[in-house]
Amino acid sequence: MALDFRCDTLETEVAEKFRAVVKDKTYLTRSDLAATTADALAHGGAATIIFTGRSQPDLQSILDHIRRKHNYTKIVFFAAETGSLASIREVAQSIIDLEVSIDGVICFPTLQATAWELTEDGVESQFQKNYRSYFVLITLLLEKMTGGARVVLISTTIRREAPAPRWEDVNYSVSRVSASQYRKINKKVSEMNAHAGQNGETYHSLDGYAQSMFANIMFAKGLAERNKSISAFSVSPGNTSSNIQSFVSPEQVASWLQFQKRGTSIAKSRAHGSSINLALAGENLPILLQQAPVSLAHASTTICRALLDPILAGSQNGPPIEQTGAFLDNQKVVALPYLDSPAGEESATKLWLVSEELVSRQKTSYP
Repeated sequence: MALDFRCDTLETEVAEKFRAVVKDKTYLTRSDLAATTADALAHGGAATIIFTGRSQPDLQSILDHIRRKHNYTKIVFFAAETGSLASIREVAQSIIDLEVSIDGVICFPTLQATAWELTEDGVESQFQKNYRSYFVLITLLLEKMTGGARVVLISTTIRREAPAPRWEDVNYSVSRVSASQYRKINKKVSEMNAHAGQNGETYHSLDGYAQSMFANIMFAKGLAERNKSISAFSVSPGNTSSNIQSFVSPEQVASWLQFQKRGTSIAKSRAHGSSINLALAGENLPILLQQAPVSLAHASTTICRALLDPILAGSQNGPPIEQTGAFLDNQKVVALPYLDSPAGEESATKLWLVSEELVSRQKTSYP
């Protein structure tokens, strides 16, 4: 019988319900919300949980807690810097060298609405740290994933009618409005969020964040389409204590709204050249920033369902209802008319090609 997902369903209930799925499996994850999810997986009998993070001391208390509570589960840690593809390649090789099969990977964003900056690989930081680093990690680990493995990419709550991104300028190197126009919108926030240089001159911190969140959604869809032996999903965990909704300022939201409105009028008068074309949403911002807070346990429930529920992969008795590539919010699959197939296929394909191109630029720099 399928689990009845309610608003008060806990992550441990999901792991317990699908214990046969979790038992003796290996999972890869990171972050504080990941700790709650990892605890649930260990509760369900996972054999190995692999953590990644900037440094082990940052997570040591969490690792020790899970070891003490679930001595059946082996905990492994690898240092990984998402702003460096060299670091991601190294950790991928370390995981491959473990000689274990990977049954599930959970990819958590590491930046939220930060000022414009390029990584050492020359890519806008939120796009790389929240999405591109995982694109590289997942594609390198595909050979280690078991048949039926799951990839869960953490995103945010988005507006259902948000348009499909075009991925024409992920580094914000081409202005969709002039620098002077942007500064007139809000000088104070412009100084806080815009970089006065060759790239990123009209970048807004929330625009960059939204771009990376949409990338995770479309990556899940592209991955599901290209790799039929695994399932991939994107998830909004809701408004947790570490979520962007908890700390973004009203001034940032107001300036972004004005930026979007201004960008819409400019975009309509010329070819649509914005990095993600989120401006075309007009006054309806593409991500939702005002929601009731939820606990880490509640947020983890949706993640655990995407990772474990057989129904989502069409594995239950009865007619196939496979939903790999879907977006989940509040434990439910949410239809996205402009992002789901077939409407979103072009965007998902373009993102994949752009990501491969960005990665190939650095290939000669790494052995």
